[in-house]
Amino acid sequence: MANVFKKLIRKELGEINYHRYSSFIKKNIDSRMCDSQTIFNDMYEKLRDRDLKAISKMHNRLNDTMLLAFRISKNFLFAFLFYLLASVYLIFRVMSPEYTAISLILINICFIYKTYEFISNKFCYIDAQIILVYKAVLDRIILNERKSMREK
Repeated sequence: MANVFKKLIRKELGEINYHRYSSFIKKNIDSRMCDSQTIFNDMYEKLRDRDLKAISKMHNRLNDTMLLAFRISKNFLFAFLFYLLASVYLIFRVMSPEYTAISLILINICFIYKTYEFISNKFCYIDAQIILVYKAVLDRIILNERKSMREK
């Protein structure tokens, strides 16, 4: 399972472009300004010919993805507390040991999934950098379109 930023980038820009951008950032990790501008220019060239409606949809999907990433981080504390309370409840509840073990195993599987989801979205620095550049490109295209519409 990939993080939500990686999924969006792959869907919007393609698998090949995602790998190009991420490998470029990994190679040039020290000179952030240079690689961001290069990626910005490349994305801008690929997206500038699309119509405003398509760009607006892409911008909305980007905003939804950013909210989803925020929600995943925010809800992890609640998932952890629920896991902790449910585990304690199951351990101290008088049930047969088989049911308790099965219940604990299922809760642990669910918590491991939530932990993996949290970690993969929390520590995706390269994807977050690509997303920030992507957002800047979309914002620039939208602003340029609105500016050109006013001039007409």
